[in-house]
Amino acid sequence: MRSLEQIPGVDVGLYAAKGAVIVAARLELGNTAARLFLHMALECWDDEDNPAGAAPRRYFGRREFSAIALGFQAPENGSESAFRAVKRAVKELVDKGAIRRVRHGGNGMAAEYELQVPIARQRRARGDTYLFPVDSSGQGATRPPVQRASF
Repeated sequence: MRSLEQIPGVDVGLYAAKGAVIVAARLELGNTAARLFLHMALECWDDEDNPAGAAPRRYFGRREFSAIALGFQAPENGSESAFRAVKRAVKELVDKGAIRRVRHGGNGMAAEYELQVPIARQRRARGDTYLFPVDSSGQGATRPPVQRASF
């Protein structure tokens, strides 16, 4: 049986998604923004060592693709209401510091966003049953929320 490190493609967004869940909780994102943020994290590359040679933690999805992540199925994912929902979620993510706009979309080009999530790969020890380490400090639920993401 091969380890996760030996399987090509399993690191697409895996560590970014873990970071996105934590950042979404700390920033107290609304449900729609958190859902879009997690989708963005799952679609981005975790690091520069990727087959596409793309920058890590970048999301290039078009509005229709983002709308699907928010629950709008085709053909409604191309509707004005779907686009408004995406726009509101993106605005919340930008305003709270979860993402940074790298490029505006238009003229056939998708917008580009950089996710503000930490990427820390954790290597599994032999026999370790956890994919990610568990915070056993007992302070996870008692920490005050962070107002803006800063990593």
